Amino acid sequence: MGTVGAGRHIAITAALLAAAALTACGSDNGSDMGGGGPSPAALSAARSEPSGNGQTGEPGQDLANPLRIVVLRGDTPEAGAVVTWSAGGTGALMTPSVTTTGTDGIAVSRWHLGSEVGAQSSQASVAGAGSPVPFTATATAPPGGGPGSVGIQLRSDGSNRFEPSNVTIPVGTTVTWTWVGGFHNVTSTGNPSFTSSGDPTTAPHTFSQTFNSPGTYVYFCVVHGSPTAGMRGTIVVQ
Repeated sequence: MGTVGAGRHIAITAALLAAAALTACGSDNGSDMGGGGPSPAALSAARSEPSGNGQTGEPGQDLANPLRIVVLRGDTPEAGAVVTWSAGGTGALMTPSVTTTGTDGIAVSRWHLGSEVGAQSSQASVAGAGSPVPFTATATAPPGGGPGSVGIQLRSDGSNRFEPSNVTIPVGTTVTWTWVGGFHNVTSTGNPSFTSSGDPTTAPHTFSQTFNSPGTYVYFCVVHGSPTAGMRGTIVVQ
């Protein structure tokens, strides 16, 4: 083989070796080049059917069905993931507000709608799983064309309280107090006033009152409050 031919042979061999090296590098990093799926360690969260999304209920009341999400690590259910639930609107609550997933990766929470009529929203957040999982619901006035209802919870988690403790409602609105936990009652005081709930009792329990006259109504729990301090609330009827 002449000098020119040998040089050409060496150049072709070098080119083939370089191409082989590039191919090997590409195969080592294929998942990073868009050819592979998500990392098996990636955490994700999504609604899990029946998810409870898109329900309709009365303002200030619990939706009929709880909200559900599933948390996965890759394709495997993630147990023990901490889920934080939140909802927008006056008086809106998620119970519980913090949960952990089971062995199936599922977490659930019940949505207590806010007092406003119309579209409402909530979400479930999982650290490291990307954007929060959104939910929507529609609060509609009860049958009969009345102005609606408002829900107030009696709670003892963290502190003894009415939640929300102060509400403003139109004449004709029904307020429903729901005992979520603890030993409480609803006692009206001052003028104007309304019929009280009676002796203190434990959850679960509910008490409702329709407000047909304008005014500022003050109430409290005889166990944990007084007309001026502690577990007390006001209802402004306009």
